[in-house]
Amino acid sequence: MRHTSASRMYRRRHACDHPFTKALPIALSLICLLIAACSSGASTTTTHGHGALIPSAPSAPALGPRAQASAIRDSLEYRIRATVSADLARMSLDEKLGQLFLIETGWQQYNADVDVMVRGMHAGAVILYQQNMASAPQLKNFIAAMQAHASIPLLVTIDEEGGVVDRLGSLGFDARLPAAQDLAASGDPARARQAGAQSAAELKALGINTNLAPVADVRTVPNAVEFTRIYGDDPATVVTYAGQFLQGLQQSGVVGCVKHWPGIGSVSLDPHDTLPVMDRGRQQLETTDFAAFRGLLALNPGMVMVTHVVVPAIDPDLPATLSPKLVQGVLRGELGYDGVVMTDSLYMKGISLRYDLGEAAVMSVLAGDDLLEGAFDPDSMRFMLAALKGAITDGRLSVGRIDDSVRRILALKARYGLLPVLPPSA
Repeated sequence: MRHTSASRMYRRRHACDHPFTKALPIALSLICLLIAACSSGASTTTTHGHGALIPSAPSAPALGPRAQASAIRDSLEYRIRATVSADLARMSLDEKLGQLFLIETGWQQYNADVDVMVRGMHAGAVILYQQNMASAPQLKNFIAAMQAHASIPLLVTIDEEGGVVDRLGSLGFDARLPAAQDLAASGDPARARQAGAQSAAELKALGINTNLAPVADVRTVPNAVEFTRIYGDDPATVVTYAGQFLQGLQQSGVVGCVKHWPGIGSVSLDPHDTLPVMDRGRQQLETTDFAAFRGLLALNPGMVMVTHVVVPAIDPDLPATLSPKLVQGVLRGELGYDGVVMTDSLYMKGISLRYDLGEAAVMSVLAGDDLLEGAFDPDSMRFMLAALKGAITDGRLSVGRIDDSVRRILALKARYGLLPVLPPSA
C-alpha cells in the first residue's frame, strides 16, 4: 500500500474547514491590541515564536474597525490559533492523548511495533538514539516512514548538543559539533551560533525537526554531573553561548529545547541512577539557576525539558518533573513560559524508584508538563495511556487539562511548518 505523506494527509483531512467564525471571540480580544499598536505610530521589531526577528510594519494611518479585524484574521499567530482550535475540535480523546507521547523504539526500520505507537496510538513525537542509526540513508528512510504513517506530523527529536552528546557523529558528517564548554572557552559567541546552525542543517537533511539542546544549567560545583555539556559557571556566560546556539537552531527552522529545568549544575549525582537533591536556597536559585533560564526564555525556545531533581526550597516532596510548584508555579507562573514543557525520561531511576510509568504520566500532566518521554514499546505506551484515561474517569485529570497541552504541541508544530496553517482570509 502506498502511503501519502503526513503533511498531505493532514491538508486533505482539513481542506473543507474554515473555522475563523468559530474563533471570533479571539479576534475581538485581539482587536484592542492592534488598535493600540496602530495608534502608537512607531515601527518596532518583534520576535516570532521560533526566535526569528521579524520587523513590524511601518507606521500607517489608523485602520477602521472592519479593516483592523481583517488584519488580525490575516496575522500568522491568529491563523495558528484558529488552525489549532479547529484541529482540537475534531480530535478524539485517543488522538489528543497520543499527542502527549514522545516515544522511543529500539528499531531501525518501520515495523508493526512502531506502527502501533505511531499510527495506532497517535504518538505526537519520537526520540532517536544511536540504536536507531545504521547510516544516514537508513535513518532518513526510517523517519520518512514514520511521518508517512502519522496522521499528525511527528516532532522528531534527538539530543544533538555537541561534544560527548553528538548522536550524529557516527554517520559521516564532515564536522563534529564542539562541546558546550569548548564553545564558551573560545570567547566567540558567533561560534556557538554557527554550531547551532550547523546542527540544524544536518538534522533537517535527515528529517529531524527538533534538537533537545542547549543545556541551560550553570556549573556551581566542580564535579557537576554534566561536565563539558555545560557552557559556564555563571548565568551570563550560559545565556550568551546557549542563547546563540539556540538562535542558530531556531532561526534555521529547527525547534530548540532548553534543559534541564530547574537547573542541575549544582548536583553531582545522575538522575538516570538516583534522585538528586538541590540543597540551595531560594535566593541562590533566583540569581543562578533560574536566572539562566529566565534569560533563555526571552529567546522563545520551542520547548523546555524538566528533569528529576528535588528542590526543597520550592517543593521538598516531589521531583521537579512531577511538581506543580516548579512547573506551573515557577516556570509557567513566575517566569511566564507558555510553550511546550517536556519531561526527561520517566523510566529514569530518579522517577522509577518511586513511581511506575502510569502514575508518573498522570503526575507529570498534573504538574503542568505537556510531552511525556518514557514509552519505549507498545505495552509501556498502553500502560501510560490507561493510567491517563483512568485519571480522567476518576476526576484527577480533566479533558480540558489535556486540551491545554495538545494546543501547545499543535501550535509548536504549526509554527515550525509541520502543520499547514489556514491561509489569510479572502
